[in-house]
Amino acid sequence: MFLLPERLFTKITAPRLTQFVMIKTILSFCFIFVSFITVPGFTQKINFVSFDKLPADKQLFARDKNNEGEINISGKVEATGYAYVSVVKYRNKVRTGYQKSNIQYTGSAAPFQFSTKIKSELAEYAFEFYACKSATDSVRIVRRDDVVAGDFYIIYGQSNAVAWEVDYTYRNEYCRSFGSFQGGATTWGLSNELTPRVGIFGIEFQKRISEKYGFPTCVINGATAGSSLQTLLNRIENNHADTSTPYGTLLNYAQQTGLLPNIKGIYYWQGENEAAGDNPLSWAPLFKTMVDQWKEDYPNVEKIYVFQLPLFGGGGYDDRIGQFRESQRTLDRLYPIIQPYAALGAPGWNGFHYGLEGYLKLGQDLADMAGFYHYGKKEKITSPSVQKIFYSSPKSDEITMVFEDYQQMVYPNDTINNNIEGSLEPVSTYSVKDFFYLNGEWQKLKSGRAEANKIIVELKTVGKDTLIKYLPSKYHYSGLLTAPWVYIGPFLRNSKGFRAFAFHHTKIFPYTNLGTLKLEGKDEQKSLTLSWNALPNVKGYILERVNKKDSLPSHEVMYLLASQTEYTDATAKKGVEYTYSIRAYTDQSESAISSLILTKLSEDVQPEIMVTAFPNPATELVNITSTASGIVKIDVYTVTGKKIKSETYTSQDWVTVRAEDLSRGQYVFKVYTEDGLVTSKLILLM
Repeated sequence: MFLLPERLFTKITAPRLTQFVMIKTILSFCFIFVSFITVPGFTQKINFVSFDKLPADKQLFARDKNNEGEINISGKVEATGYAYVSVVKYRNKVRTGYQKSNIQYTGSAAPFQFSTKIKSELAEYAFEFYACKSATDSVRIVRRDDVVAGDFYIIYGQSNAVAWEVDYTYRNEYCRSFGSFQGGATTWGLSNELTPRVGIFGIEFQKRISEKYGFPTCVINGATAGSSLQTLLNRIENNHADTSTPYGTLLNYAQQTGLLPNIKGIYYWQGENEAAGDNPLSWAPLFKTMVDQWKEDYPNVEKIYVFQLPLFGGGGYDDRIGQFRESQRTLDRLYPIIQPYAALGAPGWNGFHYGLEGYLKLGQDLADMAGFYHYGKKEKITSPSVQKIFYSSPKSDEITMVFEDYQQMVYPNDTINNNIEGSLEPVSTYSVKDFFYLNGEWQKLKSGRAEANKIIVELKTVGKDTLIKYLPSKYHYSGLLTAPWVYIGPFLRNSKGFRAFAFHHTKIFPYTNLGTLKLEGKDEQKSLTLSWNALPNVKGYILERVNKKDSLPSHEVMYLLASQTEYTDATAKKGVEYTYSIRAYTDQSESAISSLILTKLSEDVQPEIMVTAFPNPATELVNITSTASGIVKIDVYTVTGKKIKSETYTSQDWVTVRAEDLSRGQYVFKVYTEDGLVTSKLILLM
């Protein structure tokens, strides 16, 4: 079997395939122009009543922290002789509320105003407005149906963000959007019934949010096929919402919904245009401009999700595409508000786009990822991103790749894939080990395995390479006697099915013998005490705790100083089984993991100090624990009272606040727990 080399071959073995590549490329970058219509500020006269606030049919209102949406109805009665106005509220067609307000005329008009709340839930509300002369003499002015409260997201990018390779007929009453219907005025409606469509992964994301978390959503998709980043970030400076640009059109729609102050997330999938162009490296500096514009026009967005591009098929090999893809993988290091996502490895990739099954998988992933960031779920689920790589055997014939602490990595089995027409073999077996490149060369690995948050690979010979790359910059079959049209797996992934990011020529640190750790523990003094042997020349220890108190295990991580060889877990609860793991670390390497399982049998006693912060003084990291209830938020202030950092959590006993971005000095860490306790800790950073 022949596999994909890292470097470009010049020989083309199947000329007819080149024609196919050209056709696919042309089709991929065709533009789709979408017409948007702008409407002026809201004012509406129905019969003899002028409304300045009135819900629309199928409108979604923003969910607040109490999981409610506020509905306002106001305006003027412009016919004399009426004594009062009233509003009747319905939930799922059952009357649940009534409000009445006497009116006073000024001349021939009488103003009124109503406010009510609806729950953010999988239920639809309706409102009837009446003008009344008496209890037996009234007229219904208007009824509004199918009103809900929920969350707001937008999608932006090019053709894969449009995500409409097939006519997907699924609709859901709790999946809403805002746009135009058959070229008419802007309105509210069900997702994919309006222009623009939210796309396949957009509506699948909405469906999963309603099923998993119980909230309706509104999604607006402003993507345009084939667009460059320069085109998508172009805006009119004296009117950012000017609809002459794609950027302005999407912003205009977002403003019209009234949901802009409550936007949850932006999903951005784009870069194919630059990757296929003359300079793939032009994307990263331009994207900084896009982030700056989003900060200005969407200042309240909670999270921005950026898709790392999958592997393309056809065309010449360009290693700069791998560097471009690497810049997408590491965006969170430059912009903490960004969470990258690896779009590769879903089913049905054809080298340019996904089909129905692939886009549905992406929508499912995005909903799972949103659970941690927007819906209070303890488990953080993201695409695995490599953090450090080092030789892990004395002979340097083994390499360990470390991913985020919360990942549980899976090394995939080999797969059988169809090859492109003209190959010597119709099908071949493909192994992920052959798609790692050491100093640019392939097929140098013997085997691979997964251990906790690590992928460990064994080399065929002793390694002297200093760089490793996972997946080629672009899949190029030219010169190969047997190959598929595009690489479709296998892929590294985590236990949740999220595929790992491709990474590009990353440094391999040399082998360092950090020694062997042994973790021990006992239940004493009504808390669990852990101890371990000290290792020389380490930066510190990473202590992890997994408990099975809930149906979903909780995974918490703490960073300890190199001088520390004991930790008392005062947050452990009686009768709960905990798995503790510890490893020593440096910036370039890690020791093997030592683990044990403990169940606390002694009684729980609330200590006098319920919130603890350490080390203090600190340098890069501050650990904070709570024995009262789970930590939900930490705000960091200067001693003069200026808030400079805020982190939210999902009711965790242990949290670690990264402080590398803070200058030396004293800071106040204000810790909020689930039961309402607020504790301030003065921390010295050195």
